[in-house]
Parts: sequence; structure tokens; C-alpha cells
Amino acid sequence: MTRVVLAASPIYGHFTPVRAIAADLVRRGHHVTVTTGSKYREAVEAVGARFAPLLGAADFDGDDVPALFPEIPSIPPGPELLGFGLRHLFIDPVPDQHRTVQGLLAEAETDGEPVVLLHETGFLGAWPTRFGAGGLRPAAVVGLGVVPLTISSEDTAPFGLGLPPDSSPEGRERNRAANTMVREKVFGSTQEHLVKVLASCGATEPVPFVLDGMSRVPDRFLQLSIAPLDYPRGDLPDSVRYVGALPAGSGQKAGLPEWWDEVVSAPRVVVVSQGTAANVDFTELVQPTLDALADLDVLVVATLGRAAELDRVPANARVAEFVPFDELLPHTDVLVSNGGYGGVQQALGRGVPMVLAGQTEDKTEVTARAAWTGAAINLATQRPAAQDVRAAVDTVLTEPSYRKRAAVLAAEYARHDALTTIHETVTELERRVV
Repeated sequence: MTRVVLAASPIYGHFTPVRAIAADLVRRGHHVTVTTGSKYREAVEAVGARFAPLLGAADFDGDDVPALFPEIPSIPPGPELLGFGLRHLFIDPVPDQHRTVQGLLAEAETDGEPVVLLHETGFLGAWPTRFGAGGLRPAAVVGLGVVPLTISSEDTAPFGLGLPPDSSPEGRERNRAANTMVREKVFGSTQEHLVKVLASCGATEPVPFVLDGMSRVPDRFLQLSIAPLDYPRGDLPDSVRYVGALPAGSGQKAGLPEWWDEVVSAPRVVVVSQGTAANVDFTELVQPTLDALADLDVLVVATLGRAAELDRVPANARVAEFVPFDELLPHTDVLVSNGGYGGVQQALGRGVPMVLAGQTEDKTEVTARAAWTGAAINLATQRPAAQDVRAAVDTVLTEPSYRKRAAVLAAEYARHDALTTIHETVTELERRVV
């Protein structure tokens, strides 16, 4: 029998997709172990998978990142902040991730069972043995793309700059120069750090650029999205495949608010959300949106993602800690969001156009790519002015092209079944190694 091990960094946006995949693989009869942070033990065991905690420094709580790194607010959004996150949240844990994976592989070897390892984009614990370190190696490794594809290309600007693609001769010249600059200067210290950390684990072979390796190192890489939400790349590796988004539903249990009938009956609904990660300061997007739309003939629904009180709630606004998006989006005319990858894909999967304003984590790239599709307006800032939000919402409400493009993308999402594709990939690899 083959064991399936799923590995996730203990950060909500990285763990949640892995949990959904684990639940589906368990339902289909696979022998599944999930290794991630201890805080997610109950969530893993609730879906019937075996839980194995990450060891040492790899077992941190992603919710504590602001407290662990109080310097984060002073780091400018964009490549500098991205590099900081790569070093501290995804590279520093590698030695203990490696120890964890080695323990699970040794356990499986004792039982005479090969392992297929699936890990999300940011989990690099399988890299040491891939680059010369001693130890056991999985029979196969599958990467799961839970953030926009980070791989560089001659057809696109480097990840993290938020620039549109350009595959013209002049554009490719721009892209080659920018890719070199990003590798050597912007992320040069990050790459040096990765090399040192892997060497401390015993790695002896040359290491690829971190943003390329995330999708090139696994035997297969399944991007949890659709190709039209990404930039075309003529040099994309054959091992990379777009498999569609995971089904909607966060696993959170919450009833509908007492004012739900107003949502159902409202002629126009605008939803605003800062997601579940970058929702510490609601003056960044939620409050400006409420202020901007206070005199507009729409019902505004603010979903906060945590318990909180807002300074000002206009008469046309309703506020809730959580409303299930799979219930809310069918009634939504425009989503105003800071660009979380999962939320953007949920909206597009329902054909909902967007106004986006987010520059932290991977949001610079999410917002830029969504706007490039024609289904969103990207305000390209972390803290938009109320008048800019108002102008963008007015445009999306009155210009049909945004909803038409969102509908085209929704049809493309409907063509895919990510969970079935993941199951079929695992089954194929299992047959090869048994």
C-alpha cells in the first residue's frame, strides 16, 4: 500500500487548501497523513486524516506572525516584504521540515510502504535530499500551487513586481533584464540564505532560484487555478498543469445573519472583505469602502473575518464577522477585496467582477493578474482613498465588460475538477511505484 503525505506551512492560506485535498483523498480511500503546525491537529483529524506535527521551529503559529516579526509594518509592500517572508516563514523552517519528512519516510520504509508526498507551494522540506543531502526520498513529489505561479519566464516580468506580461521582442528584452535584476539584486540575499540553509541540511548540489524551484523541483506541479488567470508563458515546463480551483467552502460553520433577507431582495449588492489574514487594520479597505458607498443606492455587506467593531457603519451597510461566500457571492454585483488568492478565485468562479486593493503577501500579483483578465479594477495600493474606491465601484457597476469577462472566467472554472485531477495524479503515481 502507498502512503500519501500532505505537507503544509502552518499559515491559514497555505493549510486550508491542503486540508480540503486531504479530506477528499481520505473520502476516496487513500491512506493520508497531514503534517503541519500543531494548531491544526483537530482540523486535520476532523477530516479523517492522520496528523503528524511539524518538528521544532517549523511548528509555528501563522496567526502569530505579526507578533513574531514586529518589524513587518515598517517593510514596504512588494519585493522587499516578499523576500522577508520567504526567508523567515518558508526558508528558515526547512531544516525542521526536512527532519519531519525524514521521520515519516523512515516510518513508511519500516512498514514497506512507498510515499507520495504532496506539498503546497511554500513547503520546501523535500528540497535537501533533492539537492544532495543524505536521507530518504519520496517515491514521487507533487507540488500544489496555492499562490499565483511564481516561475520566471521570458514572456513575463518577474513575480512580485505586479507588472503585466509582454512577449514582444522588446518585452522579452525587458523581461530578461528584469529577471536577472530580481534574481541577483532584489532576491540575491534571499537566495544566498536558501543555499546556506540547505547546506546546513547536507545539500551539496546547485540550488535553483527559489521562486523558480517552487514549481520546478516537484515531479509534478498542480496549480490550483485556471490558465486565463495567469500570464501566458511559452516556456512553461510540461510538469506544470492548471487544474482549476478547489470547491468553494472554507469549512467554517456559521449561520446566515439575521438581515440575510435584505441581501436576497436587494437590487444591487457590493461586498467588501479584507480576508482572513490581512484584516488587522480595517481602515485600509473596509472602512474606506463603507465611507465611499454610503450614499450609493446599493446594499453594502462587510465581512470582517474576525470579531471587531467599526468606527462608522452607514445606513446602507451590514457588517458580519463571517458570511459564507458560497451563499453570498451569487447575490453580489461587485466584490471589493484586498486580493487574497482564494477569495478572488471564488468570486471569479461565480462570475463576480471586482475592485481590488492589496499589496501584502502575494497580493501584488493576484490583483495585477485579475485586472489583466479584464474582470477587475486594480487600485494597486494597500490603502486606497475613498473617492478612488467609489469611482472604481461605479465603473464596474455600469460598464458591462467587467461582468462579461468574469462570466467567461467562471465558465472556464466550471470546466475543471481540481480534486478529481489531484486524485487521478496520486493514483497514477501510486501505480507507478507499487
